[in-house]
Amino acid sequence: IKKGLKQWKFILVISFKEKDKQFIEELEKSVTGYPIEIVKNVDSKVLQDLYRKTKIYWHAAGFGEDLEKHPELAEHFGIATVQAMEQGAVPVVLNAGGQKEIVFDNQNGFLWNSQEECIEKTEKLMKDKKLWEKLSPNAEKKAEEFTVNTFCQNLSAIMQ
Repeated sequence: IKKGLKQWKFILVISFKEKDKQFIEELEKSVTGYPIEIVKNVDSKVLQDLYRKTKIYWHAAGFGEDLEKHPELAEHFGIATVQAMEQGAVPVVLNAGGQKEIVFDNQNGFLWNSQEECIEKTEKLMKDKKLWEKLSPNAEKKAEEFTVNTFCQNLSAIMQ
């Protein structure tokens, strides 16, 4: 924003428990004046609507953690990532856990290993509409591999 970024809005979707309410309130105060919206504890219908509007989907579970000692802190599969991809969002996700089994760098999204790399790849997508237009349909196509219908077809093929 301070570098002149315009026409973008960051929406942080977060689920939290009552014990974390004060932290969330402090977070909301800290983003005042920026094009940031914090959406709290939404149901799946609202979440799907947000995915439909999303251009870029970030996921960073495990970032900053020692994943050699605690691999469980990374995203195991990435169902939220797949749900966003299904709606055409281009994922920019931490190169760890199940994310790297779903997202293929510069093919259907981006993988990153550092904060700088996340920012660089996000800015690249924001500035290059043709790149986004190339990756978005690829993300949607990859998400099709995880539908119930595809699962049933694959299971049926195995059972025959």
